[in-house]
Amino acid sequence: MKKYSLVFIALMAAFAAEAHVPFLKPNQFNVTHHRLTIESAFTEFPFQADFAMDSPNFSITSPRGETTAIKPIAKTKAAVYLEPELKEEGTYRISTGQRVGPVYKAIETPDKKLYFAADMKRVSGKPTTMNYYSYADTYIFKGQANYKSVPLNKGLEIIPLTSPNGVTLGGELSLQVLEEGKPVPNARIIVVTDNEHFSKRRIEDLYDVENVRASNIHANAQGEFVFRPQKAGLNFLFVTVHHQLNEHLWESQNASLTMEVNLPPNAPGKP
Repeated sequence: MKKYSLVFIALMAAFAAEAHVPFLKPNQFNVTHHRLTIESAFTEFPFQADFAMDSPNFSITSPRGETTAIKPIAKTKAAVYLEPELKEEGTYRISTGQRVGPVYKAIETPDKKLYFAADMKRVSGKPTTMNYYSYADTYIFKGQANYKSVPLNKGLEIIPLTSPNGVTLGGELSLQVLEEGKPVPNARIIVVTDNEHFSKRRIEDLYDVENVRASNIHANAQGEFVFRPQKAGLNFLFVTVHHQLNEHLWESQNASLTMEVNLPPNAPGKP
């Protein structure tokens, strides 16, 4: 039974001193040809694959709401690749499902913040451990989007309430954070744009409990929030929920959503 729950971003490490987040990246969001490939990986800087994110639970949910398993077609040290077949028009959800990660050593401070890897040396508290779970989702479409919000009601999910494939710069999209089908109140959503670390230096990683990025969004009591993109191109949303299972073990649920933000129809043409 979960004794305690709160939402925050904690510094985790996939390697000794680095923090990584999961992502799925399609080469097409509007699928117009058969060369569809979806990359699955962990990264410090979306969307640069650092190491492969394999999962026994890759799935595709069809426009009819039917969910079936997907098998990877290739795997390298950096990424796993999927090639789902789209048989009808509409929106498809591609998901890693739940991926169970390792148990990490950590320090739990009196104010219930957890520190990992090198940060354990700069704080005081009691030793603890955390089991890490990751989820990543993306949405692609063929023909008319005809989007319907259909949560899987398993694990942690960032669910678009309207079509995520119709987002344009200057527009907005309503979403909801769910865990086991129930709203996650006051969730903190980290927003990252593709290659933003080349335009501004980031001093905190995406798991940092002290993360105060200006792009952060906080959901309301129903887990709902509005995303207003600040840059066209690939955008990455990330959320973490922690639960204390017992005196010596925490559970970390982490979910991401990859979206493509387009320019509006009235945007200027070529310079």
